[in-house]
Amino acid sequence: MLKILQFDNERHQSHLYKLWEEYVNWSNLIFTHELGISFDVSQFLEQYMTQLDEFAPPQGRLLLGKYDNKIAGCACLRNIGDRIGEVKRMYVRPEFQRKGIGRNLLLAIINEARHIGYTKLRLDTAPFTKAALLLYHSLGFYKIEPYFEKTEIPLEYRANWVFMELSLTS
Repeated sequence: MLKILQFDNERHQSHLYKLWEEYVNWSNLIFTHELGISFDVSQFLEQYMTQLDEFAPPQGRLLLGKYDNKIAGCACLRNIGDRIGEVKRMYVRPEFQRKGIGRNLLLAIINEARHIGYTKLRLDTAPFTKAALLLYHSLGFYKIEPYFEKTEIPLEYRANWVFMELSLTS
């Protein structure tokens, strides 16, 4: 059974660290294979952990998916502009994929974004994340032009990156 939890720093920080460590290692492996680039995993992980405030209420959220009493995945939301939220760090551990956890986390983030008062929800993803792209499209996200300078995406790959948006007003 899946439970969606709001991140609590005292109770969940070590779980989140392990989850994001897997996420960053997975990302590095995929980037190396697909794009021929690699990055310092420790540096990215440290950076991610220092960004926790961006996902804190009232303007942000960090949701964890707990499945069979194990932290299975996460999704984050942060403010990036006037009534615009951004989905970040969507990740489901491989052993929990294909159980609807990613879909439920994203639906929960969309609901939270509406509750906060965002009118648009944006995200970016690599072009080779086929399952994620299918999920985003199935929930109404559509491709848009890059919405601001993404410093975490190497300059030479930004033109091929996928930027998406979901209108929350309809």
